[in-house]
Amino acid sequence: MVCYILSMRAIIAVNNLGFIGLNDKLLWHNPEDLHHFKQLTIGGSCLVGYRTYYGLPSLPNRTLMLDERNHYRFDWDWCIGGKKTYEKYCPFFDELYISHINDNSIGNVTFPDFTKLNADCKIFNYFF
Repeated sequence: MVCYILSMRAIIAVNNLGFIGLNDKLLWHNPEDLHHFKQLTIGGSCLVGYRTYYGLPSLPNRTLMLDERNHYRFDWDWCIGGKKTYEKYCPFFDELYISHINDNSIGNVTFPDFTKLNADCKIFNYFF
């Protein structure tokens, strides 16, 4: 029997006030963070929730995979949002990449509740 170990990673950006979005879009435009996101996720499959899926621009060289609310899927490389999708899958994350954006915009989606985050998850913080 062959056993495959999957790496489940997530990437998220949050601003100074704890917001991650407004009306299914990012609150800010930060070229450095966008480059960072692209470099990490290029060539991978990205799991997204329904609202995030329809709010995203085109992401060339990445496969978007729509999460199903009542089921789990484990055939993705990156979880890229939204809030409910992060919270649903955080017990399985091995790595969490957090971009802290120097921005004070008010949004309507706050940083997810990661109280159920996998205890062995490695967290990487970046500041833009």
